Amino acid sequence: MRALLTTATAALALGVLAGCGDASTPAASDQTTTTTTTSTTSAPPSKTPPETPTPSDVPPTQPEPSAGKPQNPSSGTPRITIDQGEIVVPPGLTQVPAAQVDASAVPDYYGEHRGKVWLHADGFTLETIAYASSGCTSAEAVVVDQAANAVKIILRPLDQPPGGKPDDSICATVMTPLPVTVTLDQPLQDRKILLSAGR
Repeated sequence: MRALLTTATAALALGVLAGCGDASTPAASDQTTTTTTTSTTSAPPSKTPPETPTPSDVPPTQPEPSAGKPQNPSSGTPRITIDQGEIVVPPGLTQVPAAQVDASAVPDYYGEHRGKVWLHADGFTLETIAYASSGCTSAEAVVVDQAANAVKIILRPLDQPPGGKPDDSICATVMTPLPVTVTLDQPLQDRKILLSAGR
């Protein structure tokens, strides 16, 4: 009977301890969850290298240029040259058809250069000839309007040479042809070019 009493006391003690375990210590399932969480956050670093981002994962730092538009359209350096009065057109430029250019507002003194326009391969950049008022000054082309069917460009002489006034040099007051360039917002395509001269 003593063995039965000892066994019953032991079973009762185990029951009490099991009940106390719920209140003071986490259950076995809670310990597993805690252990899992702890082991996930404190796991040693993996020996496989981190994935390198692909170009599509990396956001662009600046917007892409629109359909091949030159990055720096304000550079404005003409590629056409004039050698002994003759226009020299380098490869990569195409003359715009005469039917696509209206030069009726360009003065007659432009002569053979009147209404000639060349298009760069990018489709945005145009070159033509403008006249400076002397051998010491320059000229420019300015886009004043860009519509769906036409582009208006003014050709005009500049009062000073690039870099400022000449230093007491003698300048011949002769209309001097100079190549000039402009860059459009959209490709020229079949739009009409309306040229005029002014100040």
